[in-house]
Amino acid sequence: MSFNSPAQQTGNMNIQRSEAAKIIKNFVAAAESVITSTGQTKVTGRTKAATITQHAVIDGDAAGALSFEGDYGGQFIITFSKDAICEITSNMLFMETPYKNHRDPDVEGAIGEITNQIGGMGRLKINELTGWKAVNGIPSVIVGENIRWTLYGSGALIVHVPFTTPEMNELYVEVAVLHHPMIREMKI
Repeated sequence: MSFNSPAQQTGNMNIQRSEAAKIIKNFVAAAESVITSTGQTKVTGRTKAATITQHAVIDGDAAGALSFEGDYGGQFIITFSKDAICEITSNMLFMETPYKNHRDPDVEGAIGEITNQIGGMGRLKINELTGWKAVNGIPSVIVGENIRWTLYGSGALIVHVPFTTPEMNELYVEVAVLHHPMIREMKI
């Protein structure tokens, strides 16, 4: 995943994106690791299809969100299609009969657990690699039909990475970085 294009390679902006990339890459790697290990589902990140934006609206049927604040700050959201989260929860809980309803309490619990583990793993790895420290907020879980959620406004660098499950169901990881140790507030 590369965050530098010719238009971005001027002065301080290149440093900002490089520093933010350290945070983003660790949360994306944590998502893949947690869903594969805890969720018992091998997901494929389509990092070549990743997009960078300053404003994002998330669409899906279920989502887990977690904010982080400290030496760096921002928000992590994982959004699932209902088929993706039912597939992952069925595998996670070793169900012989797959879940069909993404509003089931077990499915909602799985979203919260996956979100919490991704937040913890991403934060720990960032601390090990850089020494930067942050704390996670309490995970939020939203379940519905075609939910829409606006992720951070101006000033944040947002990366959207699509993933697919073995049954070709889709989920998305979005990481917004609002600030990091190199500067107090990101200006893009």
